[in-house]
Amino acid sequence: MVGAILGTWNSAYDNSEKDYLGNAVYGKNVMIIDASQCMVKAPENKLMVLQGLENFIIIDTDDVLLICERSREQQIKDYVAEVRRNKGDKFL
Repeated sequence: MVGAILGTWNSAYDNSEKDYLGNAVYGKNVMIIDASQCMVKAPENKLMVLQGLENFIIIDTDDVLLICERSREQQIKDYVAEVRRNKGDKFL
């Protein structure tokens, strides 16, 4: 849910174990190809393949997919407000 992504993902990234390319990955079926410095969270039952991304937040839940530049993380609250205006609270 988008509401769950209101915390600071960069803080989570900073405090996470990272692979040799600097990716913090949560999800056992995530494949990283030529991507670095990303924060990734994927459902355990979903295969996620990332290629060519640098410094992104990728959060996939049952009903929401967020892909955002890590440098623009502070704008997530604006995105949540936009979702609320356009889609109501269903995804929050």
